[in-house]
Amino acid sequence: MPQKLLLASQTLFKDPEIFESDYIPNTINYRDMQLRQLAGTILPALRGVCPINTILRGPPGAGKTTSVLRIFTEIEETTRKVVTVLINCQNVQTEFRIFAKIFEELFRQQPPFSGIPIQRLTDPIAKELIRRKAVLIVCLDDANYLGHNHQLDKVLRPLLRMHESNPGVRIGVITTISTLDFHRPAILDPAVESIYQPEEIIFPPYVEEEIQRILHGRITAGLCKGVVTPDILNLITTLTMESGDLRIGINLLKRSVIHAERIGQTKVQEEDVRHAFRSTQEAHVSHLVDSLTTDNRRLLSYIAKMSQEDATGPIISGNLYDSYKKNTTICYTAFYNHLNKLASFRLIDLTQRNTKGNTREVVLRCDPAEIMEMCRTEIGGEILSF
Repeated sequence: MPQKLLLASQTLFKDPEIFESDYIPNTINYRDMQLRQLAGTILPALRGVCPINTILRGPPGAGKTTSVLRIFTEIEETTRKVVTVLINCQNVQTEFRIFAKIFEELFRQQPPFSGIPIQRLTDPIAKELIRRKAVLIVCLDDANYLGHNHQLDKVLRPLLRMHESNPGVRIGVITTISTLDFHRPAILDPAVESIYQPEEIIFPPYVEEEIQRILHGRITAGLCKGVVTPDILNLITTLTMESGDLRIGINLLKRSVIHAERIGQTKVQEEDVRHAFRSTQEAHVSHLVDSLTTDNRRLLSYIAKMSQEDATGPIISGNLYDSYKKNTTICYTAFYNHLNKLASFRLIDLTQRNTKGNTREVVLRCDPAEIMEMCRTEIGGEILSF
């Protein structure tokens, strides 16, 4: 009889759900103050009035989204008079798709048409909120991805002014921002900013001791005893600190255990962690590259090519623009928008030079050869490489 490879009884996991990306712990460690602040801005919605618009600002993996989901879960368990919608702006980046998501949440069905004027969505949304006497709270998760082409302005304007044509509508907006270079005054129209007026809550990056304790908590709750030793936990903590993202650390822990389990070990070894770290990093970068537009990917590929050329030296933004525009038709403003988007995805670093103006050094954060391979996407017969 052939071996049944997928039905082995041996497992090192006690509760594998602990390591899933959508898992919400009962206690979110080291975020008590931020949770209290967020709850305070949302509390008016439970009384039937508009909540305070809020920005959660901090690096990726700092607990912003988890905190929002924790509060939203509590709201859903408490009342039907508050409708919560979380939209991942990495995946949903246009005005129409965002309002279509809100429509789906309210009516439990997709809009009957696509490509219709936004008002054809906002009017039924407003009428349904009034009918239910409900307050709507929309979380634009990773709203920095809406910074291009004034998309955030286009979304906030109809959301925050819906009450003007539909008296009685109550809407609040939470945005999470994962980049330091996201500046509202440069993106939002003053008329939108005047009604937006958000309160800002800061989520600082986790320090090494906090990351280790969070990972230890996941290990205790989700793994069999003795699977991860203190030395292995120290290694995973160090690699997590290097990546700067707790989510990568949790995924690294999961993949390390799976690798150990696959080869019949009862404990995670250093080789399992190293193997898992390479695949975790590759998967993370690949996901980011897949999220880019064709123009963003083209510029990233060009930066990777320049990074491979030893004689080039540091890549200076102005020189990069002069060289890049010889290969493609692009204006100065569009070039810097693409450059800033790559920085917001943490695919490159932009370091200010000690000179006047906006001169910056461009540093690729990933392996150039891997990036060029990821960017080799055929579109109309054209390969995105130079």
